[in-house]
Amino acid sequence: MGKTFNRIIRKLWEGLIEVVYPIENYCIICKEDDCFGICNTCKKSIKIINKVYQDEVISYGYYGGVLKDLILKFKYKNNFTAGDILAEFLQEYIVENFKYKEYIITYIPLSKKSKKNRGFNQCEYMAKKISINLSIEVLEVLIKPKETKEQKRLKRDERYENIRDAFKIKKGINLKNYKIILIDDVTTTGATLQEAYKLLKKFEVKDIKLLTLAKSHI
Repeated sequence: MGKTFNRIIRKLWEGLIEVVYPIENYCIICKEDDCFGICNTCKKSIKIINKVYQDEVISYGYYGGVLKDLILKFKYKNNFTAGDILAEFLQEYIVENFKYKEYIITYIPLSKKSKKNRGFNQCEYMAKKISINLSIEVLEVLIKPKETKEQKRLKRDERYENIRDAFKIKKGINLKNYKIILIDDVTTTGATLQEAYKLLKKFEVKDIKLLTLAKSHI
């Protein structure tokens, strides 16, 4: 009963989003007609990261060009067509590389202040979209009570100190033996995801996949 109810709620949420933010029927990058959000040419221009060279933080592609444009449109311009495209990229990777039915999906949280200023958490949106499409559970696991500076404005060493002890586990959640896919949008040093990873391991999570859209460099 509980799972059925949750599926109904997720479907209603997805339907509401599609009404409020309908997907564009042209490429939001090059404006080519007769495609839903992104054309094949723009998608193929994204520099995908070969999984052979992945480290502990896995990224779909490099932060530049079309991928960067999509992330910025979604994150700062509230373009939910871009958000749907990005969620689809992560979803494709999950299906091709993980035994995803064994996992739940969660995301890097924003502080209350940051979420209020932006209006939404882009990682939460993508996680919920993927959850609906793949019929896997999405769970709010981490919270961020600590206000931090924007990581992109800091030097490498400063990023680790800035994010130290920024996260906590949401009260009432037992994570022992869970398998988790933790998503974020962009990774540079990996400081944010590594901080979250350390906390999750303390709560005896069995396996953690750290997955981001893009890998950037300082």
